[in-house]
Amino acid sequence: MNEPHAPFPPRGGRAGDGGPRQRPGKPSLAAVARAKRLRKSATVAERLLWEEVRKLKLNIRRQVPIGAYIADFASHAARLVIEIDGPHHDDPAAKKRDAFRTAWLKEAGYRVIRFPETVVRNDLYTVVNRIAAELSPPSPTLPPARGKADLA
Repeated sequence: MNEPHAPFPPRGGRAGDGGPRQRPGKPSLAAVARAKRLRKSATVAERLLWEEVRKLKLNIRRQVPIGAYIADFASHAARLVIEIDGPHHDDPAAKKRDAFRTAWLKEAGYRVIRFPETVVRNDLYTVVNRIAAELSPPSPTLPPARGKADLA
């Protein structure tokens, strides 16, 4: 007799359901497939930025599914999302969607920085430096010197 589900899944979960449920934050298969398509059809600005960011070895991924969204670039370790906004992001409806998306990503614990596509194309190294600065840990502040005489 062939049962559709194992009575007791070997990796946990409830009896009869075939295994544990998918993690809430895990992207759907459709989102993963869409991200792969977007990686293959990257814009010129995305390609330029990706080439430079890869050289820095900052553990940044591109076209990353996060929840219901796909971020242009993301560092999960730093909880940073980097978005490149083309001209279609200037539309009022697109701005509203972007604001909602940014709010959702912030609620999920990510910081979001956005760069216009023209800035990425025309001033790439400033963008790369800003990303590197966002990813570098803050330098510790030194306490004021105590007990030293003023040598002036």
